[in-house]
Order: sequence, then C-alpha cells, then structure tokens
Amino acid sequence: MNLFDLLFSPKGTIEPKPFALVVVGVYLINIVAGSTFDGQFIMRAGIWPYLGLQMLLTWIWFAAHSKRLRDAGKGSTVAFILAFLYLAGIIAMISFAAGSAAAVTQAAEPSQQLSGSLIGVLIAILFIHTLLTGDPVLIVGFFILLIGLPFIFALIVAIYSIVTGARPGISEDAAPAHPQQQISPS
Repeated sequence: MNLFDLLFSPKGTIEPKPFALVVVGVYLINIVAGSTFDGQFIMRAGIWPYLGLQMLLTWIWFAAHSKRLRDAGKGSTVAFILAFLYLAGIIAMISFAAGSAAAVTQAAEPSQQLSGSLIGVLIAILFIHTLLTGDPVLIVGFFILLIGLPFIFALIVAIYSIVTGARPGISEDAAPAHPQQQISPS
C-alpha cells in the first residue's frame, strides 16, 4: 500500500502497527497545531489554514480507523460519527476564537478595539452574577462545558483509537495462534 492510500483512502485494510503510527502522528500534529492557534495566528493567517489542517487530519484519522475496522470485520459508522462530531466542535471553537481574536489583537485601530475577548466578557458576567446571587452553578457549569466536555470527548476518542487498534484482524482470527503439529503414523 502506498503512502497516499495509507493516509487518504478509507478503502482496504490496515494492520495494527501502521494504524498506530498513523493515529499517533495525527494526534501529535493536532496537539502542535492546537498549541499554535491563538489570536496572533488568526490575525496573521486567518482561520482557513487551521480549519483546512483540521479537516485533513480528521479525514486521515477516519481513513485509518475505517481501514482498521474493516480489517477487524466491523463497520465504520462510529468512526464517521466521531469524526463528524469532532469537526463540528472544531468549527464551533474556530468561530468562538475568531470572535474573540479581533478583540485581543492589534488588527483594528485603537479607537475601534474592544477592551476584552468574548470569553473574558462571559467569565466576567458569570462572576458578577455569582457574586450578586451567591449561586456558583452558572459559572461552574460554564467551566465544565468549556473545559470538561472537550476533555471527555478527547478521552473517548483516544480510548476508541486504542480499542480499534487492539482489535484482532479477520485473518488473525482464522489462523490459530499455536498451530498444532500433526503426528504422522510411522
């Protein structure tokens, strides 16, 4: 299988070792890309390079999982749903970051700049609400939604990748692990 088919084609099968290499590579590139995505990046390059990279990485992730699941005799519906939910989350995050980036970068004239980011304004409003009412439910819920849900989703996807990579292939199931030696009559 050539490199293009390995990375971009959801057809065919893939063994656990190449699958692990592809998936770990996707996760590492995603971590590096996520660490560079901030207001300065949006100001200089816009959102399209990051969105394009995320779409490419998601497709590679889906193609690898689809091939591995086919090798294990399973369908790839769950992998497709996870990839779709991931892209929807990335689009929501990019929209939120792009809305906040204009407020914190030096792109606009000083008279047109806002004093804070969108997320900062939301936290300030929820903090004031908590101070006035004494009820921390909204701000705690906001932080759980903002931090907890993406973390839980990332954990679920990582566990799914580990389980997918550990599945035995159909060819591995058909062959016995320890072939018995036949004793011939002498």
